Amino acid sequence: MKPSAQLLYTYQRAREQALEECRLRQEAVYARFPRLREITEARKALTYQLGRSLLAQEDPQSTRKAYAANMQALLREERDLLKENNIPPAFLEPVWRCDACQDTGYVTGEDGVKRMCACLTQRMLAEQFTQGQVSRRERFETFQEDIFPTPRQRKATCKARDICRDYAERFPGNNPPGLLILGQAGLGKSFLLNCVAVRVLERGFSVLSLPAYDYMQAVLAALRDRQPMPDFHAPDLLILDDLGAEPMLNNITRENLTNLLDARQRQGLATAFSSNFTREQIINEYGERFAFRLLSPRNTLTLELIGENLRLLPLPPLEET
Repeated sequence: MKPSAQLLYTYQRAREQALEECRLRQEAVYARFPRLREITEARKALTYQLGRSLLAQEDPQSTRKAYAANMQALLREERDLLKENNIPPAFLEPVWRCDACQDTGYVTGEDGVKRMCACLTQRMLAEQFTQGQVSRRERFETFQEDIFPTPRQRKATCKARDICRDYAERFPGNNPPGLLILGQAGLGKSFLLNCVAVRVLERGFSVLSLPAYDYMQAVLAALRDRQPMPDFHAPDLLILDDLGAEPMLNNITRENLTNLLDARQRQGLATAFSSNFTREQIINEYGERFAFRLLSPRNTLTLELIGENLRLLPLPPLEET
C-alpha cells in the first residue's frame, strides 16, 4: 500500500505552509526584538562551529562541554526575553498537523528505520475506504450510564467500557492483542468498538473500522473486477463490526476471514470484532480454523454484553415547557 502522488503533495504543501507561517511569525517578533534574531543566529553559528571542530578532531569532550555551556546560556537568555514580553516559546516554532512526522508522512524508529507515519496510513485508508470513517461522536466521554434499564446491565456494560478503555490506552501493547465483543443486538457493541477506535486514533495509531458486510463487499468487488485485494494489513487496528451479517459464500467468506485473521496475528497486528453470535455459533458458522484463532484467549480478549436491546426501550417523556 503506497500513498498516491496527490496525497504526498498535500503533505508537502502542508509542511511548506507550516514553515512559511512560522517564518512570518519569527520575522514579526524579530522586528520588535532584534536581540532574539541575534540569539537565533548565534545558536546556528555555534552548532556549525561544533561540527567543524569535531571534524578537525579536536578534543571532543571539551568541545562538546563548551558547546553545551554556550548553548544553554543562549537558550536561557532567549527564554527570559520571551517571558518578559509575554511571548509563548511555541509561537516561534512551526505548527504541524502531525508532531510525530512534522508533516513529512514518515518517522524514523529507534532502530533507525524510516517508516510511514500513522497519520499518512490513516489518510491512505480514508482514500481507499470512504465507508470506513470512525464517528468522533461515539467516544468514552459520551458514554451514558443512565440509559440502562437494570443495575445488572449497567454494571456489566460499564465494566466492559472500562476494559475497552484500558485496551485502547495500552494499545498496541495488549496481551492478548485482539478484541471480541459478543452479545445480542442493541447492547452497545458497536459503540464500544468505536470508542476504542477514537482513542487509538487520538494516540497516534491508524485504524480501519468497517462493518463485516462492507469488508466482504470490498473483497467480492476485487475478485469480480480482478483487482488487487485492498490492503487490510495496513492499519495498526482493524475493526470488523457485526460479524455474521456479511454474506456467507462458499470458498470465499470463511477462507478470506481466516486468512485475514491469521496473517494479522502472525504480523502482531490487532484485530477487533463484534458479533451477535455466541461462541458456539461462531464455531458452527465459520469453522474451527477461524473460530479457534478468534476465540483463543492467547489471541483475543473476549467480552460479553448482557441485557435488553437499548434500541427498543421506550423514549423518555418530553419535558413540559
